[in-house]
Amino acid sequence: MIKKGILITIIFVISTFIQLLSQIIITRIFGAKLDIDIFLAAVAIPTIAVTVIYGTLNDAFLPLYGEKKASNPEKSDEYFISSLITLGTISFVIAWIFSFFTNPISAFLYGNRGEEFVKNVAVQMSYMSFSLPLSVIATLLGAYYYTHKKFSRFPFAQLIGSLTNLLLIVILAPYLGIFSLVIAFVINIFFQIILVIPKAIINFKFKLVNVLPLFIAWIPLIIGNFALRSDILLMRSFASNLPEGYFVYLNLVSKIFALSTSVMTIGIQVLLLPHLVDYFSQKLHEKAIANVAKAKIIAVFISIIVTILLILLAPLAINILFVGGKFSQEDARITISLLPLFVLPAIGWGVNAVFFQPLLALRKQYQLGLINIFALFISWTSAWFINKYLGPLPAITWGLIILLFTGIIGSEILWHYYKKKLLS
Repeated sequence: MIKKGILITIIFVISTFIQLLSQIIITRIFGAKLDIDIFLAAVAIPTIAVTVIYGTLNDAFLPLYGEKKASNPEKSDEYFISSLITLGTISFVIAWIFSFFTNPISAFLYGNRGEEFVKNVAVQMSYMSFSLPLSVIATLLGAYYYTHKKFSRFPFAQLIGSLTNLLLIVILAPYLGIFSLVIAFVINIFFQIILVIPKAIINFKFKLVNVLPLFIAWIPLIIGNFALRSDILLMRSFASNLPEGYFVYLNLVSKIFALSTSVMTIGIQVLLLPHLVDYFSQKLHEKAIANVAKAKIIAVFISIIVTILLILLAPLAINILFVGGKFSQEDARITISLLPLFVLPAIGWGVNAVFFQPLLALRKQYQLGLINIFALFISWTSAWFINKYLGPLPAITWGLIILLFTGIIGSEILWHYYKKKLLS
């Protein structure tokens, strides 16, 4: 388990490095200007949707598919391909419907930036909405490999997706400008799909299956995880009250912290859930509880260390790597000044998914979803009041802290309750 965790962590570290390199190139090409502000506003909801799908569909599908595989191995592939086709079709229809509502959504979130800003955001958002069905297909294909204990296949595909995204931006930016980012956002997921299509899929037989149990398990996770991942919306919605360029500054700082801390705990996340599912199904409760405790301690320790290193090294890295092209020294100075605002959120980004794993393994999606919805409500409410009296930047910081740590603390309280029931 440890060796596999290290391998997966290495893959995600490389993938994260490529994503950070993409940020450097994007920043140098486009600077902190209106065009990139529009893109960052437009990509917020599609990014949340893709992240939520990657983070929840696997959690909902794995226990169900694992049971099918254990109880009736001959029918498990039939269940898999049927779920893939059904969910892929449904998600495409949802994306198509969503594309018609991007204008009012954009106006609601960013109306104070003016009509032209809202219109441009809506156009880009409508194109990127079709990343939804692609991410559903990619995640289900990744789950297929997880159940076959091939834990590194999907992370490797995501690495190639990140590399594809970077190459497309470099190649297309001189010709398409900001739309190169829109195209790269969607196409990179398509390349991930190509890399995780099982060779045996041509032999799978399609038979319409009941996907209601999957939806019952998945929808609470979608709602709860969307609430948790609304950190992007919170930042960009309140950033619309700041001068031009702050979308870029906040995006850079949040990406540096969120990617760095979460990627260092991703190996724990990927390996913990399948093992917990096995332990609980075999009634090995004490072993499961011990693994959960160990995973949480390691995740907290890693997140704190990474955050401290980032605070020390990020200013130098920003000055060396980001300054150039259309990104000026003044842009770097403003970006560096925002680093202290993200210390506590960085730790939250690193540990929250690990704290949720035992509840997901116990299929407590509804309870976890309610916790995250409550966290969303009090974080946005608090941020609104703080913005009114102290301004957007304190609102963003405290909104993120409340959102992340309400979910973490709530999930820990819930886990202690169910842990006692398991041991009784």
